[in-house]
Amino acid sequence: MKIILKIARAELRTLFFSPIAWVVIVVFFVISGMQFVTPLMDGARIQEIEKTNSPGWNGFTGPLTINMFLGTLGQCLKYLYLFIPLITMGIINREETSGTMKLLSSSPVRIREIVLGKYLGLQGFNLALMSAVGLLLFTGYLTIQNAEPLWLLSIMLGLFLVSSTYMAIGLFISCLTNYQIVAGIITFLAFFVLEIAGGFFQHYDFIRDLTWFLQISGRTETMIAGLITTKDLFYFLLIIALFLGLAMIKLKSKHESKKWTVAAGRNMTLITLVLLLGYASSRPGYIGYLDVTRNKLNTIDPATQAVLKELDGSPVTVTLYTNLLGANLPFGVPNARNAYIQNFWSKYIRFYPNIKLKYEYYYDIPKGDSMLYKAFKNKSIHHIAKQFARMSKNDLDLFQKPGEINKQVDLSREPMRLVMELKYKEKKTLLRTFDFIIWPPEPVVSASVMKLTRNLQPEVKFTAGHYERSPWRNGEREFGSHTNNTLMAPAMINNGMMADTVSFLHGSLVDKPKLLVVADPKSALEKTEQDSILRFIEEGGNAMFYAEPGKQQMLNPVLNKIGVNLEDGKLLYNKHNTGNADHIRGAMTRAGAYLAKESAMHLYQLDPKYGISSFFPGAAVINYVDTNGFVIEPIFTLAGNKNAWIEKGYVQEDSAASVFEPEKGDIQRDEYVIGIKMTRQVNNREQRIIVMGDADFMTSGYSSGGAIGLGLYSWLTNNEYPVYTRIIEHKDVFLTIGRNTGKVLWYVFVYAIPGLLLIAGTILLIRRKRK
Repeated sequence: MKIILKIARAELRTLFFSPIAWVVIVVFFVISGMQFVTPLMDGARIQEIEKTNSPGWNGFTGPLTINMFLGTLGQCLKYLYLFIPLITMGIINREETSGTMKLLSSSPVRIREIVLGKYLGLQGFNLALMSAVGLLLFTGYLTIQNAEPLWLLSIMLGLFLVSSTYMAIGLFISCLTNYQIVAGIITFLAFFVLEIAGGFFQHYDFIRDLTWFLQISGRTETMIAGLITTKDLFYFLLIIALFLGLAMIKLKSKHESKKWTVAAGRNMTLITLVLLLGYASSRPGYIGYLDVTRNKLNTIDPATQAVLKELDGSPVTVTLYTNLLGANLPFGVPNARNAYIQNFWSKYIRFYPNIKLKYEYYYDIPKGDSMLYKAFKNKSIHHIAKQFARMSKNDLDLFQKPGEINKQVDLSREPMRLVMELKYKEKKTLLRTFDFIIWPPEPVVSASVMKLTRNLQPEVKFTAGHYERSPWRNGEREFGSHTNNTLMAPAMINNGMMADTVSFLHGSLVDKPKLLVVADPKSALEKTEQDSILRFIEEGGNAMFYAEPGKQQMLNPVLNKIGVNLEDGKLLYNKHNTGNADHIRGAMTRAGAYLAKESAMHLYQLDPKYGISSFFPGAAVINYVDTNGFVIEPIFTLAGNKNAWIEKGYVQEDSAASVFEPEKGDIQRDEYVIGIKMTRQVNNREQRIIVMGDADFMTSGYSSGGAIGLGLYSWLTNNEYPVYTRIIEHKDVFLTIGRNTGKVLWYVFVYAIPGLLLIAGTILLIRRKRK
């Protein structure tokens, strides 16, 4: 060990007596300072402006601990593999050309001690480089209010490990040639190859796994994101050990008179050992995780974790079905497989390692879809598939022909896009992908898992027979967008609820659903239908009623029996004297905001200053009295004022603006109720009912409920579905400095400190030369 330390001290002394080393330190500090301080200076300026113009400003979006430096950290990594070859290119070959290596090898100094001593000296220089980044991150910690110190330490660890790895690679390459410039160029190329290795030959399983393991990019990003894993730690340590070992073997072979096969055998043994250890350290179930972020940003939500705990340890087989002619093809092909695992499944495998991944490829077109046939006129599906395979650079032989995939999975009701099938014991369910976000969010994954672990799903039955809003159609007035549209991630079908239609024309239901929905019937309900709905309510069933102005008489015969009346007329609000006075923005009450955990509702629950409103394109006003044991509370209201009233006459939307005319029966009130919730105890359980004075607000034209989403349905199904994830409020959203302090920091880090370093280096080099 003493010899290693002596060699390290000598190497460190040599480095700091080199002009190149000081140039690298000064330039790296200047560039890093500019990259780090510029966002701080800009952020301080923006914060001052926002606080001046908006006294209630809530701060920056997201955690400043990472957002302030995310772009600069990427630049910092690029500069590392730009500067490190300049330091390592002569680390070994300098000794070879000067003859020092022969003297060392003839002395009682072993090759291992030489390599480790050299590398330890490089690590001393590495610490000097990292101290620049550390000082900048420490400044960030002081200038960001409530910054996360553990996150900053994770960033430092990631940068230190990647720079240490680069130095080990550079040291090995320095053993390969006696020409420093050549060694530097080869080192640049090696860094570049390792940076993009994950994109090479990804169509082949073995090569894909090998290159993915060797790829450096992505390992550091994980630590920069605040997640430290044993897999990444082992990766860096193994790569460092690999290249140091290769350097030792290379130097040893130079001073031995043995066949080249001996060195080749040693190299192969070392490489095999490293790959085996890398494989073992990355096996699911054997990886340790440490999420150092305050809000556990790299960890699935506790609600999702609870759903995964419902699995009993039996394998969950996930089969990814990729259609060559379907949507999201680039995310399902073989060369995207590692990204699919890493970016989507790895966070779930962390908590349930027994997830087995399979892959199937096919080409087919949904029945009735003629778009491709029109684009490729007079061409068969096989010819079309051949063209798609050529354009996407995939082997057509990999894909099963039309109809063959039907033997494995039923996709007849699917649009034949990229989809996953989950199999657990004897149960199966589909997990869909979507446009833009591609992979399903956590609530959708949780819903799919719950289909496997639970025997029943909540059934939501929509009444039919009177031109009600349909859960199966996606037209302008229909409800399909938030119920059975498989392409919409927030839809019921993707969140564990089963929506269907039911008719009461032939009497009561035999199998009572979890929730009954009566959505804006256009014609009057028969007496038998009214009685059946009332019987369902009397027996404690949960129900949802959507009304529309002008059709109050369709629902009042039922609602009047439970203490609710839809008032004649239409609610108007004409503040700007326009022709669309019936477009109301109703405010959600506190009682409404606590119905569920939809994002806007959850945000209100965390801080009531975040109000919730929904857009109602025409609404009926609801009157009510507590009766039959119901406790009734408003969930949507419009505050009374001079611009709002209940219009009793006919409203012509495309004519002149409506005006309040009390002589014609128009009414003004202090408050107008647009939606209510009703609760009572029936058979030792809470019965829940919601009545809304508008139905259009839940159509796709009005964002399917906007901020409240499936919140009303969630409450009516006892908040079992959807499985909501928490809203994260970040604390580090303000800076502690102003723009003037930001300017001072700029001069300190860009001019003052680098200037002092330059002076110190110059003095040291001059004194060294004189001696």
